[in-house]
Amino acid sequence: MKKTILMLGAVTLICVTACKKEDAPKTVTAVASEEKIVKGSGVTIDGVQVPKFSNPEVQQFATEYAHMVSEMTAASKAGDVAKSQELTAKSQEWTAKNASWSSKMTPEDSKLWTDFITKLSEAEREN
Repeated sequence: MKKTILMLGAVTLICVTACKKEDAPKTVTAVASEEKIVKGSGVTIDGVQVPKFSNPEVQQFATEYAHMVSEMTAASKAGDVAKSQELTAKSQEWTAKNASWSSKMTPEDSKLWTDFITKLSEAEREN
């Protein structure tokens, strides 16, 4: 009986000390530190600078899109399945919005947008 109790105590002690609890606020702080506003050069998210577009509405769309991609990356890193599913549904809405915003872009803005999306995708893969 003593051996059984001691064995269960030892296993419990090992399990408790072996479990590594990571707090969720650490991932939130990591996201907050990745988002910086640099004066005069626009917004930088995940190391990718949002380019300046000629249309202010397109500029706002690009900034919001970059934030959404940053949130998706943080949610997938944190393993937050519910948040990832919610943001995946949002990304489908953003894809539909992208078609309408594309018509408001000048040819130069379209090139900036394509380069921006490419850089954002590369940064997402690196993280």
